[in-house]
Amino acid sequence: MLPRSYHQLGFTLIELILVIVLLGIVSAVALPRFIGSSGFDERVLFDDTLNAVRYTQKVAIATGCNTRFSISANSYTVLRDDSCDSGDFSSGLTVNHPANGESSYTGKQDNVSLTATQANTTFDALGRADNDNTISVGFRRISIIAATGFSYDSTP
Repeated sequence: MLPRSYHQLGFTLIELILVIVLLGIVSAVALPRFIGSSGFDERVLFDDTLNAVRYTQKVAIATGCNTRFSISANSYTVLRDDSCDSGDFSSGLTVNHPANGESSYTGKQDNVSLTATQANTTFDALGRADNDNTISVGFRRISIIAATGFSYDSTP
């Protein structure tokens, strides 16, 4: 004979179906955000670009030569003035990449937009930039202050 207060152990069929439906909804909404790489690609290019701008300024200060951060066709390049005073970058020296020593410091990421209000920003031997500039990487922004050469994340 069973005791009067009979307790069921386990879940009812309705509870199991409800959990399965909720898991399906969450996976349909959240899973594409984790699997898609566009957000990661954008963040990688943003961080790489900000570091390259800061490195360009440091190279200018360390070498005493004008150094240019140039953007064209969704990529950037860091160049140093060949003669240190001409301001002519047409035959400028490429700056070696600080991490791997490659002969040119360039950056690009497929499927990510890289634009700027000024195509070139040149840093002098004191680290000052020749113009204020805003660089957009996707929806993120980098601002460069001309008077000091300070570059920072200005994403709203």
